[in-house]
Amino acid sequence: MDLCHVPATREKGWYLALMAPNVKGPNYAWLDPSRLYCHPQGLQDCVADLLQPFQGDAIDMVAGIDAMGFILGAAAAATLRKGFLAIRKAGHLCVPTEAQPYSDYSGRQKLMELRTDAISPGVAAICMESSEGGKWIQERYKCSHCVPPRLQPRFDQHQFGWD
Repeated sequence: MDLCHVPATREKGWYLALMAPNVKGPNYAWLDPSRLYCHPQGLQDCVADLLQPFQGDAIDMVAGIDAMGFILGAAAAATLRKGFLAIRKAGHLCVPTEAQPYSDYSGRQKLMELRTDAISPGVAAICMESSEGGKWIQERYKCSHCVPPRLQPRFDQHQFGWD
């Protein structure tokens, strides 16, 4: 899909076809979302789909985890006219933080940090894959994602290809 094309009927997730598969190997994420970010309607529709389940909810702030979460989280925060909290890889914040270990897409153990003075309890989450961590989040928090149910198995198995 080129950067100018917008389908006549825009179903949830149409913009996922803008993402390109990984061609560099297992040390990289399985998809590159940068073309989605460059597509004005695709980015707007993605953010709208991610925010849809939270219509009417009182939202104080949006937080995003590294890379994709920074871009989509900041876009969601701007749409809501709320602040944005970046959850960073350990060692990048020069203020008091809370830390949480996690495994990234390649299975490497890492540590994430967020500043302690920016948020209070109450969490919702946006997920893309039905990974072990994603399932844990979905069981405990109100969640949203932009992957239509018919495409979820492909995302879970890191298979690229669109109907």
